[in-house]
Order: sequence, then structure tokens, then C-alpha cells
Amino acid sequence: MFVLMVGPDASVLRASLMGAIALASLAGGRAGRGLSFLCLAVIALLLIDPALGTSFGFLLSVLATLGIIVLGRRITEWVPHPVPRWAAAGIAVPLSAQLLCGPVIVVLQPQFATYSLLANMLVAPLVAPVTILGTAAVPLVPLLPWLATALIGMAGLFATGVACIARFMAGLPGAAPPWPEGPFGLLTMVLFSVLTALAVWVAAHPAGTIRLVLAAHHRTACVLDRILEGKSTQPGPPRRNGRGLVQPLRRGRLTLDRHLDAVVRIDE
Repeated sequence: MFVLMVGPDASVLRASLMGAIALASLAGGRAGRGLSFLCLAVIALLLIDPALGTSFGFLLSVLATLGIIVLGRRITEWVPHPVPRWAAAGIAVPLSAQLLCGPVIVVLQPQFATYSLLANMLVAPLVAPVTILGTAAVPLVPLLPWLATALIGMAGLFATGVACIARFMAGLPGAAPPWPEGPFGLLTMVLFSVLTALAVWVAAHPAGTIRLVLAAHHRTACVLDRILEGKSTQPGPPRRNGRGLVQPLRRGRLTLDRHLDAVVRIDE
């Protein structure tokens, strides 16, 4: 209904189709099905209008939808359960879309939007009333003009809130620091997106992070122990005991095993 009232322009159709696919994927809880729908939609749109293949808007729409489908539910599950699911989704959806769109945005505009995630989270509750109230007011204009005027006024109030948040965030210090241009900027933003996703996982899984670090340390100690034992079998000066290197390594490995067992018990 929204597309019919606004007009079937290419950007409107693309945004509506991608949004519907992302919502269906999140509601159904199956990323594989949403990914299949996304692939079919991209193929159909490119067959209808091949010029979309060179459109940055089309690429950003596809990447944002792909991020929501692939990462949205996973990031939501990473958020601790005491946090309400609607709040977790409010963080996960814009973050997952931004992680995939960031490298392309840097190519278009070589600067880093410092507060974009916070801005998207703040305006998220205001966007739905603008669309719903504005759409509901259209058929009421010839029937109940006074009610349509009230709905349009409420929608305009929410739209003003969106604009105020956007202007406030854009005016904060350090809102748009420069970013490298060209392929180097794209690659560095890809790396930054990967590190951001990793940081979110680490923040959401502190016990798992500690286990991974201790396990990596344990494996490193084992490798070093084997190297030292291999060197000790070769002809040469006798290996020192007591104050040498092998005994402290073994003692450290025993202590590390105890720490690993303690972390596993705490996590359980």
C-alpha cells in the first residue's frame, strides 16, 4: 500500500522489497531462507533493470539487507539475556547493516560517521510512526479531513524528532573525521568492521574469551615444551634442571590447567 501511494519508483521498490525480505528473515528466524529470497530479489531486479548493477544505492540496499539477514539475529543472540530482546534487536539491526555498508560508504564519502550507530538507535522508535501515521492519513483525507490532519500532524512531529536527532549528532565534535580514500580506505574499513564484530563478540562472551585466551596460551606452552624436549635429545651440553627452562614451563602448564578447570567450572 505504501508503494502504491508513494509511487513505484526504483528506489521505493528496492527499499520496500529489501525491507520486506529483512523483516521476513528476522521474523522467521531462518537466515538461509531470507538469504535465498534476497538472491532471488537481486536477480529479478537486475533482469528488470540492468542499470541497477552500477547503482551505489542498490548496492547499499543489498548489503544492508544481507547484513541484517546474516548478522542481525546472531548479534541479537550475543546480547546478554537480561537485556530485553527489543533493545537487543535495536542494537543488532543497525550495527549489522552498518558493518557491511561501511566500506561502500567510505568509497562514496571518505569520512567516518562516529555517531551513526547511536543516531540510528535513537531514531528507530520514531521512524515507524512516521510511516504508519502518514500512510493511514492518506485514505482519510477525502473522508475525514480533520482526522487525517491530526494524523499528519503527529507524523510530522515524529519526523521533526528524526531531523533534530540527525542535526544534533552531526553537530557533535568529531562527528565526521576524515578517512583514507580509494581502495586503501575500503580495505581499512573492512578490517575495522571485522574488528568491531569481534569486539562485540568479546564483550558479550567474557568467559568464552578467557577460555580461548587460556587455551591459546596452553597450546603455546605445549609447543614450546615440545621444542625444548626435542632440543634436549640432540647431542650437546646437558640440559639444566631446577632453574632451567623446562621445569618452569611444566610448572606453568600445570598451573594453567588448574586455571582452565576453574574457568570451566565458573562458566558452568
